[in-house]
Amino acid sequence: MVNLINLPEGVAGAVGKSPLIIGVGPSAWPRIIPGLFFPKYKIISYVDCLDNRLIRGLGLSVFSIKEEDPYFEISPESPGRILDNEISLKYLRSLEKPFVFLVYKSSLTLEKFCDREGWKFLGSRRDLAENFVENKKTFKEVLRKIGLESIPGENIPIENLTEEKLVYYQKIFGQEKLVLQLAEMTYGGGSGTLFVNEPQGLNEFSERVIGIRKSLVGKKKKIETVNVTPFITGVSASITCCATKYGVLTGPIQTQIIDIDEVGTVLSGRSGNFAGHDWSFRHYSQDIRDQAIKIAERFGEYIYQEGYKGIFGLDLIIDKNGHVWPVECNPRYTDAFPLVSMLQIEKGLVPFDILHCLEHLESDYRIDINKMNKCSEQIYEASQILIHSKIDGASVALGSLSAGIYKMRKNKLEYLRSGIILTDLTSEDEYLFTERAPDKSGRVCYPKGRIFRIVKRGGMLASEAKLKGNVSQLISQIYKKLRIVEANSGLKDNHGLKTLFTYKLLGAREDLNLGSCDMVNVLGSTNSGFRRPYKICWRKDLVDNIPIIGQIRSKRARKQINSDIKRLSLLGIEIKTIPEINQKEFSEWLGIYKKIISSKEKGFVLLDNNWLKRKIEKGKKAGAIFAYRNGNIIGGNVFFEVNKILGVGYGVSEKIPEFTGGLSLLLDYFFLEYAQKAGHFKVSFGQDTNLYGHDLSVGLLAYKAKLGFTPFKANKTYSVTTYFLNFEDFDDSIMFFSEEGNDLELNVITKERNEIELKAYLPQGIKSGNIFQTDKVVKEHRRLLLE
Repeated sequence: MVNLINLPEGVAGAVGKSPLIIGVGPSAWPRIIPGLFFPKYKIISYVDCLDNRLIRGLGLSVFSIKEEDPYFEISPESPGRILDNEISLKYLRSLEKPFVFLVYKSSLTLEKFCDREGWKFLGSRRDLAENFVENKKTFKEVLRKIGLESIPGENIPIENLTEEKLVYYQKIFGQEKLVLQLAEMTYGGGSGTLFVNEPQGLNEFSERVIGIRKSLVGKKKKIETVNVTPFITGVSASITCCATKYGVLTGPIQTQIIDIDEVGTVLSGRSGNFAGHDWSFRHYSQDIRDQAIKIAERFGEYIYQEGYKGIFGLDLIIDKNGHVWPVECNPRYTDAFPLVSMLQIEKGLVPFDILHCLEHLESDYRIDINKMNKCSEQIYEASQILIHSKIDGASVALGSLSAGIYKMRKNKLEYLRSGIILTDLTSEDEYLFTERAPDKSGRVCYPKGRIFRIVKRGGMLASEAKLKGNVSQLISQIYKKLRIVEANSGLKDNHGLKTLFTYKLLGAREDLNLGSCDMVNVLGSTNSGFRRPYKICWRKDLVDNIPIIGQIRSKRARKQINSDIKRLSLLGIEIKTIPEINQKEFSEWLGIYKKIISSKEKGFVLLDNNWLKRKIEKGKKAGAIFAYRNGNIIGGNVFFEVNKILGVGYGVSEKIPEFTGGLSLLLDYFFLEYAQKAGHFKVSFGQDTNLYGHDLSVGLLAYKAKLGFTPFKANKTYSVTTYFLNFEDFDDSIMFFSEEGNDLELNVITKERNEIELKAYLPQGIKSGNIFQTDKVVKEHRRLLLE
């Protein structure tokens, strides 16, 4: 255990006598501060990440559910769910009693668990926190009761807010821009807030209400009231507080980082979306601090009298005249922790976490409240920002970033060393990446979901709504490294095949659409099903001094190519290579491409007439291998270069019955010859959805295999774990590649009782394959998901 300051005698004695405290949460990092002081302290977290190892390096004990079982799932990732499962219970029952839990916020699940087991947690119960102070309607009533001025406005039933009513409020408030807040929303960092300038904005508000109410079906929580206020131009700020028996402790005013598009917190139809804090951006005047402290003290004293103890946060607006308006209360640990505690420790102050715990333990401790509050007026120089997915739907981070200390050097992101707390930062040009930095590829992200936290000494804001240039450069490099791609979610219908995409296997089991699905794709890894790339690409290495015909894998294909080349002139067919096609040539080929593709049962026309134009605008070019008969194009491959690899992007051809191998085979052969002569040592043969037998034919897989192409996981694709629940909409056999470590293997699921000749489909570079019977796979997968 690391002691960063000497606690006052009146606090140290109480800390030393405290029972075992167990911090509980999705990740361990936000819960480390008590472990630096309390001799008995442990953390139970859900996730497994590098943070856990670094925290253990401080001497703290971290128990991770995902380290014990990487495939164990809970939803939501709340303290109650984290504790109430067989893995955590086994661990807890191995510990000496007594112990208490430290949670950031209570919930009904947690309280039922603790009541059942006879265990306690440090914090206010849910009904007190939510209904008494966090509800925005109640908050305004409390302010009036204790003589504090609140932002003008009214709470009315949502159904009473009409366009006429909105115009009425614009008139009485004397301005067009209004703020609509759902009073009962006690979570979401801005999800219940909307700014409107005109009556038509109510449509967006109504859609939001419908969506939120839909998400709460089956739950006790009701969304019934809207708080209508004028929009106040000013700085979004907050103050961290701790209500104790000696009075209210107050921290410094911190500027909130709000609605920053660069980190994914500008959301459609939402306003005031939280992205972080900056203690350095603005050091507020004594008058502003006095106003904020008065609000905090009077509010904190009132809620303490009503039974609320410990840490809480107040959101504030500081208007252009320097008036401080209380906006709402967060009766819990806020996202200012644990950084605000680290800043307090650096100033030699007792962090609020300690007093929060002692209050709920009802310990006999002593503090000089006036002395502590005077010390808390010191200037802090630090900031933090939360990185989110920028994608509105589900997404996956294909890249990774280790937790630790980074800096920008020559416009590149550079890892310096390991680190986990503020003191690991030695200068303002260093950044700490923490709180579950994605140190493994494949992080699944919820829509606009939080990914990890960045901490630095000094500020990040250049203005209230803009980040400093160096911070923007850093964030740009972060997203470049993370390579976040959009993923499917929900129920999709692909030519009659109903596929359900979910984040977790647990989510699939609970989805109302599960019973009508043919297939389930889970974005997260599981210990069952088939883990497979959603898309694969095909590549082939070319040997410079060996003729292409000798590099065709299939002996039969070599014979067909040689035979069909001799027939070209007899059939009046000419094949031309065009290194760079023009718009006229492309349009002529596009006509036959659309005609042939649209005639297929599952044909997808993926190109339009502007495709080539868009390529040229980006400074790229496209070439082609075209087949002509009587001056007309009857087939062709369009190729272009990506990352110095020449690849066939699109190909199509008419059927010529006189050919033994087909016109497509000839076009592909001539493409390979051109690539070799042009000095390319690697070529690409397109990208496929990894499901042959439905999206694409199994014949296509066999064709690419016989040419000697090797499948790889596509660069910009994610993986899914697939379960098959019904085979009626598949062909007799389906084939796909699954992941086995860093390798791929071929899987065949077939209705046929006769043995399939696997060798005919096994591509070069794929060492193994498996054949499964349809009925056995369906039976097992239905057992896993439906029983």
